[in-house]
Amino acid sequence: MPALRSDLRRFAWLIVLTLATMALLAGCGGGSSDESSSEVRDPAGGAGDGPISAAQQAQPTEQPLAARVNGEPITLAAFVRERERRALGMMVEPATQDAFDAQVLAAMIDQVLINQGAASAGIVITDEDVDAELAVQAELAAAGGTTLEEVAATQLYTMDEYRAVIRDMLTVQRLSDVVADVSPYAEQVHSRHILVTDQALARDLIAQIEAGADFAQLATQYSLDGSTARLGGDLDWVSEGDLLQPEVERAIFALGPGELALYPVQSSLGYHVVQTLERVEDRPLSATALAEKRQNAFLAWLEGQRQMATIERFVGAAVP
Repeated sequence: MPALRSDLRRFAWLIVLTLATMALLAGCGGGSSDESSSEVRDPAGGAGDGPISAAQQAQPTEQPLAARVNGEPITLAAFVRERERRALGMMVEPATQDAFDAQVLAAMIDQVLINQGAASAGIVITDEDVDAELAVQAELAAAGGTTLEEVAATQLYTMDEYRAVIRDMLTVQRLSDVVADVSPYAEQVHSRHILVTDQALARDLIAQIEAGADFAQLATQYSLDGSTARLGGDLDWVSEGDLLQPEVERAIFALGPGELALYPVQSSLGYHVVQTLERVEDRPLSATALAEKRQNAFLAWLEGQRQMATIERFVGAAVP
């Protein structure tokens, strides 16, 4: 049955932003899918303090370009190499090749924007920082019966490129501490609901509750939200953005403690009987809610960078 809460959609915010970076660590026991990577690397990448961007690793700019971000080039060679990595284990149909290319390039552009933002914020990732992270990954690789070099090679990275990926990952982490410094507290309400598909039934349930019927018992009996029906309709504590149905969220935040909505709340799922039980203006967020709040703050910052940036894209159907 449809769930009302968005908890299952949550991902740790750093993992969302460095998903493909961690994919190459899968052989070490740590990794994820590589669909959302934003690393930008040419084979010349390597050591040096500070965020390393495409311009710092690219060959002379007279090379063919895939894009230019605030004047900083992403070479066509770097793009093709990155596309090869992302295509590992995937079957990209000709009809979707342009969309796939656009997705790869967008992620590379984002990483350039992140590196530029980090540089502006005075963030420096030193060689020592990178070495420390590589040492951890080497231990994980050894525990898995392989080497870091082998892990990198299977993902089409040289060790210099691998270092660059780690530098990008650390840059994201360090920058996020600056631009996603959010409060761990928020206004929250403790509420419950009963989901049905028939408006007349929802009205009848409201009338029964007003007459003294037990809300939890009715939720267990009638609610179509399988994730909450067995809990008497309990939605637990909710902060803004937690629920998949905004109509329900608006309704529960509009109610006072102990107040039952007098009319059903309609959403794409059906009709909801809702009641707010408690309200706290400054309640600590759960770990997952805080992670999502920080993720959203970072993504909002990144979208702002996109809007302000001068971005030229040269990748098209003619890309080899």
